[in-house]
Amino acid sequence: MQNLWSFLMQALTVSIAAAVLLIAKRLFLDKLSPRWQYGVWAILAVRLLLPAGLFGRTLIPGLTVLLETMKTGLESHLSSALTSPYGVTEVLAPIPLVQLTAPGSVTDVLFYLYAAGLVVTLLWFFLSYLALRRRVATGSSPASDTLEQINRVAAQYGLKVPKRVIVLPGVESAFVCGPLSPVLVLPERAVDDKVILHELLHLKYGDLWAGVGMCALRCLHWCNPLLWYCWDRAQNDSEALCDQRVLERLEGEERRAYGVILLSMADDKYARAPGTTSMANGGQNIKARIASIARFKRYPKGVGLGSGCVAAVLAIACLAGTVGAVDLPDQHASDPLSLARARLNRATTVAGALDSYVKALLTDSPAYLVMAAPEEDLGPLLSAAQAGEGLNTSYPLEPLGLSEESGAQADWVVYNLLEGSDGNYTGLLVLDAYRTWFAGIYEDGQSIAVSQPVQVFRQGDFWAVEPLDDWTAVDPACTLATHTNSVLPALTYTTHVEDFTIQVDYQYLLSVDNEVYSDSVFGSSYQLDTVPRPDSLFTDYYHSVGGRAWKGGEEVSLTVWYEPLAQGETFPTEFGPRSLHTPEEYGLGGGGGSDHRGCDQQQSPAAIAVKFRYQGQDYTGLALPEEAAYD
Repeated sequence: MQNLWSFLMQALTVSIAAAVLLIAKRLFLDKLSPRWQYGVWAILAVRLLLPAGLFGRTLIPGLTVLLETMKTGLESHLSSALTSPYGVTEVLAPIPLVQLTAPGSVTDVLFYLYAAGLVVTLLWFFLSYLALRRRVATGSSPASDTLEQINRVAAQYGLKVPKRVIVLPGVESAFVCGPLSPVLVLPERAVDDKVILHELLHLKYGDLWAGVGMCALRCLHWCNPLLWYCWDRAQNDSEALCDQRVLERLEGEERRAYGVILLSMADDKYARAPGTTSMANGGQNIKARIASIARFKRYPKGVGLGSGCVAAVLAIACLAGTVGAVDLPDQHASDPLSLARARLNRATTVAGALDSYVKALLTDSPAYLVMAAPEEDLGPLLSAAQAGEGLNTSYPLEPLGLSEESGAQADWVVYNLLEGSDGNYTGLLVLDAYRTWFAGIYEDGQSIAVSQPVQVFRQGDFWAVEPLDDWTAVDPACTLATHTNSVLPALTYTTHVEDFTIQVDYQYLLSVDNEVYSDSVFGSSYQLDTVPRPDSLFTDYYHSVGGRAWKGGEEVSLTVWYEPLAQGETFPTEFGPRSLHTPEEYGLGGGGGSDHRGCDQQQSPAAIAVKFRYQGQDYTGLALPEEAAYD
């Protein structure tokens, strides 16, 4: 949690999980054992320690949209040092990550107050524990008959006695203090065997450590009263479970006597410091425990399976959540909720970023462009959307003589997408309008495609598109830009082996299936799906290979076998059937495929391994890509 909004996201997520658990516990109050009633609080503890939105999952996507709407509406008028008004709220850690910077707004101050409150609450618990330990240190050793009683109870039930046992004046009931060096603290009056058994069972099952953990989790959300109530309930359930363990070791009238002992403690004071347990925990809580004792029964083993199934369902609901499937905004949406949806649907894949970018330009939609724009551009885009304005950029098909009002459609394909050393991508984005409804206006030989070099780069968990130049019309000789051709460029890979120079021209196309067919009485018709798919994968690919070879300065004819290599792949030990015969021009042949689940190869090769034979001798080399030129 690095700002107020990430804390609120975490707090909302945890509070929803807490409410679900409280409802479930109420429904199964008299149906499932105290072990289950206490054990399910582990789900809340895990939920507290897991960052909200982990792996893109959320409990209620609608709350995320509402939170983003509130954040943008407020932060856009502030100068917060900790919060970007237009970035998507993320919870990086379940604890506050405080930046040492001066607060710039009221939301910054509130987050710092929360972090300070956490430290103060933690300090308060720690000092309370120290004060209790100091008081315990003033206690005296018990009488020999008391020690004999404790040892007898421990031996009877197979339990361990703590190293220190003391009698402390003013204590109403026995309790155990300290998880590291536990001390059994007794009152000056005589203590029943069942009370001693209760405290020794707390020691056996590590309840003191559980209490310390609950105190730490209280501190983490010190300002959330719902969670304080939950941890109070958890501590009461711990005592109720210990009662259950005691009753399981008692028989007949001893169980009734145990209830009488509890009833006598209804008005006793008890230790509230962390790292302590006490059989007495307040009048209201003891009444609930006595009601539980009245329902006492030994639960059959078969109940354990049912209890586990219910706990598993609760764990999945509270921890896993659902994938944050936030609805996409409308094309020309301008209301705050829709714009929040746009920011929550930023592109999570390279293909999704390109798809959102193209469809935003074709529909003149700032809301769509938000999904693929660099973060620094989000402010102006959202302002334009709220004002009902379009994009401050030219219509991409203008070089073809088409206006925005024409409504022309175009498929997109990216040429030679290549990953750089920084993990970002460059490629040539091409829009092909060959299947537009307005194809009849074209004269023979007129270009029907435009291109633009782009960079696709990562920003946190998302991908953004940045144009590197303006849109330009493709050479009219290119009649089908969505397939390999010799007019649009290829990537050139070069290697030098002794006095040979091998050049491989590799053209690689990637696209997303955006075809939508509609049936009518007049037959089927094609339309472009203009709704962005920010999480899509490349589904279609084509490739074509050409190349040349030189020996010294003289061009030679060779058969070159080649193997495309992805990032990190090693040089192959064997070469397959892929080959070219130099000189050979790319774009005149090749192959491709389609996989609607997503292509295996999402980019052009990082390198190409080559092998050739000259005068009976074999040569191998690694061809690396030259800088892409999209002139």
